[in-house]
Amino acid sequence: MESAGPFTQKLWETVHTVYQQIIDCSYIKRLTDGTLPDRWFMHYLSQDVLYIIDDSRALAVTAARAENPEEMYFFLQLAKDGLDIERALQDTFILQFQIPKAAGKSPAFHAYADFLLNHAFHSPYPVAVSALLPCFWVYYKAGDFVLKNTIVNNPYQRWIDTYSGEEYRQYTERFIDITENLGQKADSDIRSQMLSVFTEGTRHELLVFEEAARQ
Repeated sequence: MESAGPFTQKLWETVHTVYQQIIDCSYIKRLTDGTLPDRWFMHYLSQDVLYIIDDSRALAVTAARAENPEEMYFFLQLAKDGLDIERALQDTFILQFQIPKAAGKSPAFHAYADFLLNHAFHSPYPVAVSALLPCFWVYYKAGDFVLKNTIVNNPYQRWIDTYSGEEYRQYTERFIDITENLGQKADSDIRSQMLSVFTEGTRHELLVFEEAARQ
């Protein structure tokens, strides 16, 4: 998944070190080689169900602030699909792995959700978009890495296969295109804020994996 122009290229270059930490972290390594402890996966998935609800809410709020109808529709579609994914996770993987429902949000997932919602409600629209982008771009890239490097007969293969959907790839490409366009039109102050929140969002992606690996 490549950048769409000079602004998103700068975004990716800025977070490259953090992305490398993500694919080198214990959670991703052990998901890839099939040795991921059940308790790590159970924590991540039970929290992800809660996180997706807040992520969808942040997308819906951002959609309401979109600068044109096409972007409004795009973010509303992502919000709807997020809720559909939450239901699918519960119906499929939660049942398959017999994962108990989380009592509440864990610190890392809570911090990530608050970060997204805060920017969705209070930051300029381009900044809110940039805050949401890592959940798609960085997550897609990490998932693609796992998919391409996983072992044969990985016990988590069914979960890993969820990273390979064509629809998700297209959503991510469109999200990057929108961010590029917003960055090109923004003044230097807004571009600086977009860069800052994209970096912070990428760090949140790392922190939720690291938290799961401490279970």
